[in-house]
Amino acid sequence: MQVTVLGASGRTGFHVARLLAAKGHTVRAGLRSRRRAEVLQDLDVQPVVADVTADPEDLVEAFRGSEVVISAIGAPDPEPASVNLVDRDGAATAIRAAEKAGVARYVQLSAQFADSPDQGDRLVRSILLAKQISDIALQKSALTWTIVRPGTLTDGPATGRVKVAGHLEPGRITRQDVAAVLVGVLQEPLTENQGFDVVSGEFPVGSALAALG
Repeated sequence: MQVTVLGASGRTGFHVARLLAAKGHTVRAGLRSRRRAEVLQDLDVQPVVADVTADPEDLVEAFRGSEVVISAIGAPDPEPASVNLVDRDGAATAIRAAEKAGVARYVQLSAQFADSPDQGDRLVRSILLAKQISDIALQKSALTWTIVRPGTLTDGPATGRVKVAGHLEPGRITRQDVAAVLVGVLQEPLTENQGFDVVSGEFPVGSALAALG
């Protein structure tokens, strides 16, 4: 299938694009600018400019022909203005563009406690609030959606083992394992129109996702 990955040059999005390409999917690697394409030069992907803060019509063209969009975007700066521009407004723009482009499935990387920001870490409250708004926008869209809410992200190696549920206690998880979950949901119907937390655990990704519901 053809999949567009938003934020493909980022620390999580890169692993998403890599895994999709390894599984034989046609991958459009969405980037803020062509200058970031060198990060992906060793992957079998098609770089495409897909800046969620720019012209929405450009996003529509970047998505057109794709069956799935996986959004792994995140603000480069934790300041509220940057977070709102990317994680709130930009994410919502991408969702509308996907609808207009005829995309069927949309998978969004969120954050643990984005569905209840008041319970999350006070230091990242603005990020959680922004993600909550874009997650709600996705749920209200015409797209078949999945929202993945990981715990604290780390840059360690993949373990291939996770724990997923509607809500979990605070935890940690490697970006590579999160990428495996974002790709894995495409093979598991139980993840359609569902949002869930994910942290490191003891179950293989496929088994963990199959136990949802």
